[in-house]
Amino acid sequence: MKKQILVSILLAGIIAICGFYLLGKNTNQKLKVSQFTDNNDYYTSEIQPIFDKKCIACHSCYNSPCQLNLTSFEGVSRGAHTENIFDFNSIDAKEPTRLYQDANSIVEWQRLGFFSVTQKKPQDLLLHLITAPAGIESGQQKKYDSEYSRICIKDSSEDSMEEYRELNPAGRMPFGLPKLTQEEIQKIKLWLDTGAKGPNLLSLEESIREDKALNKRIGKWEDFFNRDSLKARISSRYLFEHLFLASIYFEDEPELFFRLVRSETKTGTIKELATTYPFDKPSSSFYYRLRPITHTIVHKRHIPFPFSAERMKKWNDNFYQAKWDKEPIEMPPYGRGASNPFKTFESIPASARYQFFLDNSAYHAMTFIKGPVCRGQTAVNVINDHFWVLFVDPKKDVLVNDKAVYEKVTKNIKFPSSIKDDLAPLVDFRENYWKTVDAKFKSIDAIDSSWLWKSDKDNSNTTLTIYRHFDSAQIIRGLRGRIPKTVWVLDYHVFESIYYNLSAGYNVFGPLLHQVNSRLFMEISRIASEDLFLSFLPRDSRNKLRKSWNLAVPEKEESILKEITDLLGSDAKEKLTKDYVYAGKHIKTKNELEKEKFLTYLKSTFYTEKQVVSELEDRDQEVFELEKMKATAVSHLPDATIIKIEDEVYTLIHNKDHYNVAMLFFEDDRRNRKNDKADIIKGTATSYINLILIVKKNELSDFTSKMKTAKNKKDLQAIYEQYALKRDNAKFWDIFWKISQKSKDPMTRELGVLDLNRYINF
Repeated sequence: MKKQILVSILLAGIIAICGFYLLGKNTNQKLKVSQFTDNNDYYTSEIQPIFDKKCIACHSCYNSPCQLNLTSFEGVSRGAHTENIFDFNSIDAKEPTRLYQDANSIVEWQRLGFFSVTQKKPQDLLLHLITAPAGIESGQQKKYDSEYSRICIKDSSEDSMEEYRELNPAGRMPFGLPKLTQEEIQKIKLWLDTGAKGPNLLSLEESIREDKALNKRIGKWEDFFNRDSLKARISSRYLFEHLFLASIYFEDEPELFFRLVRSETKTGTIKELATTYPFDKPSSSFYYRLRPITHTIVHKRHIPFPFSAERMKKWNDNFYQAKWDKEPIEMPPYGRGASNPFKTFESIPASARYQFFLDNSAYHAMTFIKGPVCRGQTAVNVINDHFWVLFVDPKKDVLVNDKAVYEKVTKNIKFPSSIKDDLAPLVDFRENYWKTVDAKFKSIDAIDSSWLWKSDKDNSNTTLTIYRHFDSAQIIRGLRGRIPKTVWVLDYHVFESIYYNLSAGYNVFGPLLHQVNSRLFMEISRIASEDLFLSFLPRDSRNKLRKSWNLAVPEKEESILKEITDLLGSDAKEKLTKDYVYAGKHIKTKNELEKEKFLTYLKSTFYTEKQVVSELEDRDQEVFELEKMKATAVSHLPDATIIKIEDEVYTLIHNKDHYNVAMLFFEDDRRNRKNDKADIIKGTATSYINLILIVKKNELSDFTSKMKTAKNKKDLQAIYEQYALKRDNAKFWDIFWKISQKSKDPMTRELGVLDLNRYINF
């Protein structure tokens, strides 16, 4: 009997240990969307993986050719549209067509102008385009430009296809790249023949939200945002307007992401209430909900943001429970009147709002680039190709500490979104914005390095590096690359202003005037941030450096059209000497170091190692020798080249120099090619790949030597012939997929499939 009891106890112990082990194993297993899908769902198991690996490199986000988004069954079902969102040729706004938001059924999407690619008309357009046209191997087409030159056909009739073939004689999909395998085509054909069915979105979302590991945390955060007091509702509104673009994740579940949305329903199925701007009033009463992101993640749109107990406590202390200078008596208005955040949220302590920006500076900067536009031309053709971003310490920030200046800013500043989609050509947003910049600078008597925010030693948001790649950009934490030409110092005034210009207040579907106003407004943000940095330098060097950043284009390099345009308006030099005069001449500083030495001091002494370099790099590796390339060759590099060396990936970045970045057009005229430089960054420092070079480790020395001695475009072409991954390479998709998987950053949680719309032609 005793023996049986001992055996029973022993078995119970073993079971308990095994159970504890399995529980621990299950707890450590990271949840993914795929775990919540039906194993019998043919679309999820067989079709979406094909789209992920070979289609969504072009067909995702708003810049998808023909708006065909293949990152999910919902996108495929929605279909395609003949209108290009980025054709800014209308004085009227376009109808918003945001997936998951602006329509919820195929019928509703078709009312908005979408047409099916899976229904037989006379045969499935999707199947036709991946099988019938000639492909890249035919040699019938020399140029493939899926983003800027396209034709969108509504059906596979002979008349439509003939029109398509005239522009794209080798227009088989994937466009200008290796074809799908016969097995992949057969899978797609079987799926189409059996009704093109897929998973139910609402059921999938419910399965994720009701999971035991997630349900309580989701509920806790929704309760946090949905408190009843007026003070709580204003705080939640502020946080929502700054988080609506975020891919939210719980720190211990980094593979699952959510969006913070406004829903008609408090529990159960989420019924999202979409508005053009996040500060517009929804059509009915609402509740804040966490809606699962179920589509495949693409890098150019993914803006990760962690939720944690520590973060909840900090927001509760700084917003909801903090003492406000002015107790609100009613909810601030929505709509036009809400476009100015300094007015709308004036009751919330400015210190809390600015600290929120600082704690999450990389996230907020990403929204300028990856937010409503997926590509950031409005934001980025007004900035230089490489610059560092530093931040003003909250204890010194003017708007945080000077109520008189805050009131001047609130009264004078007006945002482009304030006119909504109306035609208001005489409203000069720049003049009003510059008045607020001038008022701020006049209130500053002296400045020194103590004005710069240092944060704690482990905060990687303390400094940022921005690399521009023509009409997109990459945000990297730390001070990366060589000492840049220009530097920004952001304070609460400009940081919040940029956000309500390019993120919360930017309408990608808006009319041409909206895009132009946003771009011109952004120009002031750049000048103000550069001017604030200049104020840290010795007084006699400031204007000289400012002029060197804004040079007039030499007459011999100007096109006739640009000369005529300058006669009708102001060139870069005139803008800076007449319209936007440096307002910080009077500011005293204890710093006696010139720009290069001052930045070297900040990098080597002032900031911690983690605040300077966000990841460990072995700078002794031979690949970094590429930064010594000659400018005459660098000037012909693509914006972002991925170099794959065995299992390691690096990004070769072309930093283009400009005489100035003061105009919306004529960028080629403003290029100062003799000063172009190259930087190497470990990892994928871009969302858009222009070129992939495959280099074996035993070839690296020869490769870097050839690149360093290259003098011109012809020399580069010879190197590309040896190392470049060409569009028609049979291994193209396997290599591309491996590189996309390398985009995952364990620190920032950035990840996703990279974009091929701009891959160069040979």
